[in-house]
Amino acid sequence: MKLNLYSKILLMFVLNVVMLILIAAAVLRYQFGSGLGTMLGKMASDRIQTVAEGIYLRLSESPLESWDGILEDVVKPYDLQVSLVGAPPVTIAGDEIEVPEGILSEMENLRPMRGRRGPPRHPPPGGGLFGKEGGLGGLFGGGPPDPPEEAEPQPLPSRFGLFMKELPDGKKRHWVGVLLPRLTSPDHPDGPVFLIFVGDSFTGNGLFFDITPWLWAVFGAMILSSLLWFPLVRGITHTVRETLHATERLARGDFDVRVSETRGDELGRLGQAVNRMASQLDGYVRGQRRFMGDIAHELCSPIARMEMGLGILENQVPDAQQERLGEVRTELRELSVMVSELLAFSKNTHQLNSAAQQSTPLLPLVEAAAQREAVLVDQLCINIDPSLSVKAHPELLSRAIGNLLRNSLLHAPGSSIHLTASAKRDRVTLLVRDEGPGVPADSIARLFEPFYRVDIARTRESGGTGLGLAIVKTCIESCNGTVTARNHEQGGLEIEVELDLATQHATTPPKGEE
Repeated sequence: MKLNLYSKILLMFVLNVVMLILIAAAVLRYQFGSGLGTMLGKMASDRIQTVAEGIYLRLSESPLESWDGILEDVVKPYDLQVSLVGAPPVTIAGDEIEVPEGILSEMENLRPMRGRRGPPRHPPPGGGLFGKEGGLGGLFGGGPPDPPEEAEPQPLPSRFGLFMKELPDGKKRHWVGVLLPRLTSPDHPDGPVFLIFVGDSFTGNGLFFDITPWLWAVFGAMILSSLLWFPLVRGITHTVRETLHATERLARGDFDVRVSETRGDELGRLGQAVNRMASQLDGYVRGQRRFMGDIAHELCSPIARMEMGLGILENQVPDAQQERLGEVRTELRELSVMVSELLAFSKNTHQLNSAAQQSTPLLPLVEAAAQREAVLVDQLCINIDPSLSVKAHPELLSRAIGNLLRNSLLHAPGSSIHLTASAKRDRVTLLVRDEGPGVPADSIARLFEPFYRVDIARTRESGGTGLGLAIVKTCIESCNGTVTARNHEQGGLEIEVELDLATQHATTPPKGEE
């Protein structure tokens, strides 16, 4: 999956947050699975103690028949099962829960912590340790015992005995048990009482451990991290994107591009290096273009004088030497063609990105170029919408299309030449394809270099000077377009030209015309 740098950094940030959440969840499960002695287990234990104390006080003040409603009110918002279990395991109030062996053993371990609570002790007769007569009182029969008084509420212990355990019975369920003091309700049978909670979550869905503050903390950390990271990421990706666009324009031959140098880090130094490289390349390329143009101009006069001299010699050379003279004239004409193309290349490079562009109908221009290059009608296959227009300099675009047709005629003689154009959004794509042998894969990237030829041997049969496609490239780039080459899957070489789509304006007919 191809993503830009900005998306990759954001994706890594999200994955990092997800990883932290998973680690936090694993730590929570480990903490609670390790018992109540851990830090989070201690927090849950304190909350369970508070919940159990509240339930105990409400049950102590209410009759037995209302205990089911009290327990249901407590656990209803948390989707838990709750039961008040006596010993032997019998449900006193709440949900009917079958207590498994693992939980029974936990209950047995807690029972000695509180012991069996009998009825409250009362002072001996006479109000003192020795009774009314000053002896040992009721202990030795010193007087009848006082009538039993009403039981007083037991003072709450500082900590209830409790346990937390996870049992894989079918599906993992979490059990929490609390050993309560003896309830003071007269309806309650004597003996220890356990408050049992059963749920699918180790947090009790928020009753034992409220995870909401932790989620808000994570969310807040994400927001703060975003506020810190997004400006940094945006600044980095913006600079990288600007440098990328600059280097792409440099690769197209636009050496006037510059990158902002406001940053003081490595990216800022990279921008400075790109600017220096652009300046040096601009100087080198301008010097090369000027040098080629000067050479072409200097060669024009000697070539003209040589042609004039050959014309004079033609009338003086014997017939036996005429064939040799014709060969010299042919070589001189090829040299003249190369100089003309060199002049055209130099002129086009000087006009790069400065040509006045205008709305140019594509089909008439292609047909005119094909007629100028003497392409046979049976050999040409054109599929171009007549209403399609591009933004271009007509002369340069016509020269480029003519060179493409000439290249197909030269390297794929006798094959059909297909020209297809289509518009997508604000760009027009023109495809020029022949049915020849194509080009070796390692030569495609160099086809538009000046003087580059796929055939190393320069023969008359192969022809060409190696400037035709280079002129195509400069003409198309002068029209703010791009040109690329590739081998077609069905055979032959395919040249793709992209230009800006010209906006169609409706024209108003003159008065008097319908």
